[in-house]
Amino acid sequence: MLSPDQTRQSAVFDHLRQSILTGTLPAGGRLPPSRALARELGVARQTIVLAYERLAAEGYVRGRIGSGTYVAGDLPDQVPAPAEPPRFAAAALSARGKRLAATQATATARDPALGLLLAGGLPAPDLFPIKDWARCANRVLKPLAGELASYPPPQGLLVLREQIAAHLAATRGLVADPGCIVVTAGTQQALRTAADLLLDPGDPAWVEDPGYIAGRGALLVAGAELMPVPSDADGMDVATAEAIQPRARLALVAPSHATPLGGAMPIARRLALLDWARRQNAWILEDDCDSEFRWEGKPLPPLASLDKAGHVIYCGTFSKTLAPALRIGFAIVPPPLVPAFVRARTLMDRGTGAFTQATLAEFMRAGLLSPHIRRMRTEYARRRAALLEAIERTVRLGTPMAAPGGLHMVLRLDDALDEAAAARACRTRDLAVSPLAAYYAGPPRMKGLVIGFAATPTPLAGEVARRLDAALSSLG
Repeated sequence: MLSPDQTRQSAVFDHLRQSILTGTLPAGGRLPPSRALARELGVARQTIVLAYERLAAEGYVRGRIGSGTYVAGDLPDQVPAPAEPPRFAAAALSARGKRLAATQATATARDPALGLLLAGGLPAPDLFPIKDWARCANRVLKPLAGELASYPPPQGLLVLREQIAAHLAATRGLVADPGCIVVTAGTQQALRTAADLLLDPGDPAWVEDPGYIAGRGALLVAGAELMPVPSDADGMDVATAEAIQPRARLALVAPSHATPLGGAMPIARRLALLDWARRQNAWILEDDCDSEFRWEGKPLPPLASLDKAGHVIYCGTFSKTLAPALRIGFAIVPPPLVPAFVRARTLMDRGTGAFTQATLAEFMRAGLLSPHIRRMRTEYARRRAALLEAIERTVRLGTPMAAPGGLHMVLRLDDALDEAAAARACRTRDLAVSPLAAYYAGPPRMKGLVIGFAATPTPLAGEVARRLDAALSSLG
């Protein structure tokens, strides 16, 4: 917190700086002597002296020995002169740019004024461990200060990659060499990097239908020809995928929890998928973002743990366990691909922020991540059960489909209801639902709304269900 003298000093500095920039104090003009200005403003002379020193350090004034302090003729910045509004030419996007601009990234554009009630797939902001995170940030800031003037390593900080490897071994039974882990800005960047490196324009790629919208988009903007493959209670139907396009170059799957229906691949389909990749020398992008939150049955091992031929790229994220705004994910890459992945990260954005990486590594090193996930799992289970019970009791025109994992569920709608109109009606009641149709790459096979429960506190379950029922009933 600033002391009163520091506050006065900043106020004097800001006032004089603004007067210089606007010309009230012209170039070459002499500033009042510090004693005189201090008497005029009713502050200590030292306050004025420090403000003058700061102005001189930043290039706004120059002192002349025995003469005083004068406004500099060449200022470090200037207030720009008013300009005519620009006349923009029509946007001339490239063919690839047009494809990118038209690619869907989310189910619906998120309205900043809309709350998070029923927002699918998002964690609860009220459960973020802010005090522990702040303590970890304070601990790493000083040791990291010397590295802030350089770019972070494009593969990610070694200390974080070591912590990720230890965490995966303990929680997912997945043995990973830190040298094969690449830190990314969330799962999305991991998928996009893989798609850029492994696909040429026009290459066919299998995607779950319905499936992960942003992941599908990452393949599209890389030029892939998407092959929608039906996804059911057992995840992607591999036999159907081979019948559709056996020579696909890549498959994007979430074998532990398919978005948004929640299907999980049994061992037979997993082995069939790995066998296809081996025979075709193809790639599998495994999205494992919701693996920490499973509500029925035992946790499922990653597909990558069965991969003996190096065809799986495993992608994970901390967006669900901590916060999406951190923008930290990772990919476990087969050793021959690591140099290309690191080079692509260098060309893309020069690496993920070192301060956030270091804070996360310290959070994990201190043993704070696993207890936090356990607390979230317990609380999310309560919220899921409360919302399910409230919907089943209250909502008359929809049937909840409780997925065995993840942070959302699907409310199946009566065939007579207009899905898009239902989503709009919900949003007018501050319910951030998404239409199920947006998750299909091909024709939708049923109507529904994707609804999240993680950010809906248990005491609000009844009220949320009543709003949901009112929204759907208003369509009749």
